[in-house]
Amino acid sequence: MRRGFDTKVVAVLSVAQAAFGVLRAMGWFQIGSDLLGRGLVLLPVIGMVAFARGALVAAIAALYVIFAFGLWTGRSWARGVGWTAAVLNLLLAASVLIQGELIVRLLLSMLVPLIVIWHLLTSGDEPSGTGRAMQTRSAS
Repeated sequence: MRRGFDTKVVAVLSVAQAAFGVLRAMGWFQIGSDLLGRGLVLLPVIGMVAFARGALVAAIAALYVIFAFGLWTGRSWARGVGWTAAVLNLLLAASVLIQGELIVRLLLSMLVPLIVIWHLLTSGDEPSGTGRAMQTRSAS
């Protein structure tokens, strides 16, 4: 992958997305713990669903951190982790949109995954340190 300015910006944005994801996960865990102590059956079940959603958001946040580290250090596996994090994040945002969330609020949360996907599509399959220049030199 390229190690230019755009790569560094995408890595920093990914860490920021992870930080906001951790905050969102903590909110889901708080909702889940509030609901677990109420009612007999239905509210504790909804509380467990909230915990599961918080765990999913926390896992996506962890993927963003791993992706940012891999991107910053030029690891070849960072592409797969980035695709996974961005696609899962977009699917989660789509499910929230279906549930009736405001599209303006969702656009902000979808911005970083779309930037990550754009970066991955435009960066090509080149690992760090080897680019077209290296390939053309060896072909001559």
